[in-house]
Amino acid sequence: MVAGCGLILQSDGIITISPMTREVVIESLRNDTPTAFVENYFFDRIPAIFGGDRDRFVAWKRTLAEKIEVDPACITFVGSAAAGASLNPSKNFKPFDEASDVDVAVISPHHFAVGWRYLRMNSVRRLRVDTRTRIAWDEHVRRYIYWGTIATDRLLGVLPFGLQWLNATSHMAQLSPTLGRSVNLRIYADYDSLRAYQLQSVKALRDSLIG
Repeated sequence: MVAGCGLILQSDGIITISPMTREVVIESLRNDTPTAFVENYFFDRIPAIFGGDRDRFVAWKRTLAEKIEVDPACITFVGSAAAGASLNPSKNFKPFDEASDVDVAVISPHHFAVGWRYLRMNSVRRLRVDTRTRIAWDEHVRRYIYWGTIATDRLLGVLPFGLQWLNATSHMAQLSPTLGRSVNLRIYADYDSLRAYQLQSVKALRDSLIG
């Protein structure tokens, strides 16, 4: 049966996303303002992965919120799990499918402050981590922190609350509809930071699409 918004709800309860969703996303990028696109796809809708099931969405957020100790209202889906198609330019608007990761924004001034203070104060440990982690560490100092964000999927191994959050994402990967998927969390200092980061990404994508 059809669940709406380009989603197909199969008889076994698994939600897949119609290829038409890709065309809808591209059309929205062309015709909507970046602000309207961000509002419509990330803030004012049930994420595509939930197929319009608000109760399921709220329950999922409540479970994650309890495990990472934040308010459920401070959890927002972004990326292809929210929009139904990838907004990564290198992926050519690939529809969300069974192999797609799930990207989740967590608005938490507390965790942002703890994480940023740790990254700033532990330059000695920075020299002892593996190369991939050190590159991510340096990128945060130069770029991500400016936008008020910490990409915990790349730094969970060093952050003070990393083990707790890693256990949380592992648990969420055992629940529908994120069963078997990688759940990536990114911290934002506040909603303004989340909005600004998403806006600059959508503006760049829209400019390249129209150009």
